[in-house]
Parts: sequence; C-alpha cells; structure tokens
Amino acid sequence: MQLTKQTDFAFRILLYLAAQPADKLSNIQEICDYYQISQSHLSKIVMKLARLGYVVAYRGKGGGIAMAVDPTEINVADIVENFEPTLRLVNCKDPLCLIDPTCRLKHILHQSMTDFLDGLRRYQLSDLMDHETTALILKDPVEER
Repeated sequence: MQLTKQTDFAFRILLYLAAQPADKLSNIQEICDYYQISQSHLSKIVMKLARLGYVVAYRGKGGGIAMAVDPTEINVADIVENFEPTLRLVNCKDPLCLIDPTCRLKHILHQSMTDFLDGLRRYQLSDLMDHETTALILKDPVEER
C-alpha cells in the first residue's frame, strides 16, 4: 500500500507547523518553498486540515497558519483515515466480481487494513517529532541546496 500525495503532504504540513515555535504563524508559501511543493496542492490540504481542526488559519495581512491542537493530540491513523480517498484495497462491484459472494480475499484484505490502522493508532504526531527532525525543519533549506 502506498499513501496518496495528499496524505503525505498533510503529514509534511503538520510536521512543519509542529516544529515551529508556538507563537509563530507560518504561511503556505514558506511551506511550499521548504518542501518544494506547488502552492495549489498545499492550499487545498491546509484548508482541509483547518476544517478538521488540526490547524488554524488566519486571513489577511499578518495572517498565517499554525497548529490548532498539540501534536500529542493528533493520532497518525486519524490523518490517514481523513486524507486517504478510500481504504478499501479492492473494489468488488465495478466491474462486478462474479465470485464476490464467496471470496475470502476481500475479508483478508479488510482485516489487514484494520490491522494496519490499529498499528498506526498507537502513534501521535508528536511521536514523529524528535530534536533532529525539528532542527532540520527549522534550518533554512536554501542553505542546504
């Protein structure tokens, strides 16, 4: 299984914001510059993160975005579930699978996905942060290139 870019970028945004000092507002452009990702991708994801209550966004001059909740309160599985368009590994209906009524594969795949998400539920966003990650995010990426 591979997570979509939307989920990947949601994690990148949250990690970037979590690394910032609590009183600092960031803007989408600085996150785009840091990760070298297009602004149109990130803008949509930031809006969804705000709707979900993970970040707060302030419009206008002096506006920006910041974490709305502590990283210890953001479960990794919740991010995956909110950003993955589907967590079904197979589609038995389109086209209709003739062995659907007796197929065991879909049950095995469903159980595997449940196990995967249960594994992720053990971790919070704060578990993804350490001193090295925070220091790397706070370092000017232009210096590194």
